[in-house]
Amino acid sequence: MRRSLFGLMALLALAGLAFMTGCERIQTLRVVTVNHGSLFDCDVRDHYLYVDPIEKDSSFEVAVFDDTVTVEMQYVEIGAGLPTWTPYQAILTKGTIKYTSLREQAEYENVVTPLTVSVPADPEGKKTTKFKMCVVPAWWKELYFSEGDPDEIIDVVDAEITFSAYDSISMMTRTAKGNLQIEIADFYDDPEGAGR
Repeated sequence: MRRSLFGLMALLALAGLAFMTGCERIQTLRVVTVNHGSLFDCDVRDHYLYVDPIEKDSSFEVAVFDDTVTVEMQYVEIGAGLPTWTPYQAILTKGTIKYTSLREQAEYENVVTPLTVSVPADPEGKKTTKFKMCVVPAWWKELYFSEGDPDEIIDVVDAEITFSAYDSISMMTRTAKGNLQIEIADFYDDPEGAGR
């Protein structure tokens, strides 16, 4: 009797362990698209006409801006405990961007972009979360592309973005990767205003 009871308890423990590990899903956080899956044009300098509001005189100015894109992500966590009163969320903490030159074979420094974005879990995999993220900071452009002829393609890079996150309930870490191709040049600017 004792042996059969011990055997039954061991079997139940193994079944519980198998159930818990079966609920752990791989790749529950994923990148759907970066910049809607399109090539991104990175303008290294912005040339525009500045009109002084008081003096009414004008002058041509040059500025360097951060470049941001729309990122769409999905979290399909269905771990043990769902449904819960507090739904699962992936809390994004940072995006680490690795730039690989496809044209000039140049080497570029990685960029870490801090994030505070919540991606709510959807076990059915239908809902996504969109947010804006800086993929080319102004300081990075100034560091590598201070020189260059207007409208000449300086380089084409593949930006691999590794998103770091944690689950709001289990506190387990999550990662996801997405890619963006960036064409870098000093593109033609609309002189009527900055950022055009």
